[in-house]
Amino acid sequence: MRRHAVHRGVGLLVLLLALALVAGGCNTRPTPEVFDVASTTTTAVGVARVTSVPPTLPPPEERVMGSVISVTDGDTVKMRIDGAPHDVRLLGINAPEMSECWGPDATALLANAIAGKDVVLVSGGEDTDAFGRLLRYLLLETAEGPIFINSMMVAQGNAIGLQNGHAYERTFKALEATAFQSGRGMWGTFVCGDAEGTSADRPVIRVSEIQFDPPGPDDDNLENEWVTITNEGYGRVSLSGWVLRDESSRNRLTFPSGTVLAPGDTVTVITGCAGGTVSAIHWCNDGAVWSNGGDTVIVSDTLGNAVIWYTYTGEN
Repeated sequence: MRRHAVHRGVGLLVLLLALALVAGGCNTRPTPEVFDVASTTTTAVGVARVTSVPPTLPPPEERVMGSVISVTDGDTVKMRIDGAPHDVRLLGINAPEMSECWGPDATALLANAIAGKDVVLVSGGEDTDAFGRLLRYLLLETAEGPIFINSMMVAQGNAIGLQNGHAYERTFKALEATAFQSGRGMWGTFVCGDAEGTSADRPVIRVSEIQFDPPGPDDDNLENEWVTITNEGYGRVSLSGWVLRDESSRNRLTFPSGTVLAPGDTVTVITGCAGGTVSAIHWCNDGAVWSNGGDTVIVSDTLGNAVIWYTYTGEN
């Protein structure tokens, strides 16, 4: 059974070394922010302190080095290791797809950081993914010290931290929380454009309830796995064409035309094809969506701007 439990947000952790990146964007996006992440630990109100450190560099004689040949996207690179080419997936993160908002930007920012450079590869348990790509943490050695590339991508708003059991999942989710609250990278309020041209902020819609762990095997009880979204603002919000997703790259639901929430209204999205009230939206997914060990609910508008970011862990 997949793991899970509810938690409204994670602590704010700051632990990276400074890195300045510059990348061009289209006219509707701001220039990607250049910022420093100090080596201190902070927490959000009501959230336990998160403490973690980057992977330790192995002794020089034991280091596995890779030379970056090219950057495929914001979480995948092609590199030469011991003379042979390999595809390497950055362990513990998921960047937007190239076809999605901020996908090309995340790719460009990763390329600016490591393209053509030698990096240290550190394993973290599972060796390869379903596509045969090596799963690794990447460390870039600099005169100021090593830069933890996986963590950097999350902290700068270029990737989501995955809660899949890897050693730094709490750290990454804390950095992701900071990035979202600061509007960095893909979390900018209108980084993908503003359809109305006049909106000052995101609509006030929230995840009000989620049932991620129904009785029995998750995949056998999809009609009892669901998430409820509430309009807590003062105006009507049309969700038509908006996208609901989780941390993965595969689960996406487009809200049907006519999905409109008046102030105080709710809409429930059920993973299966049955269950719920007449007004519920049925995803009809072929498997469970919301992981029992922790996941993130993201709702994006028709342009790809993130309107809802709601994360929970498997600890509370």
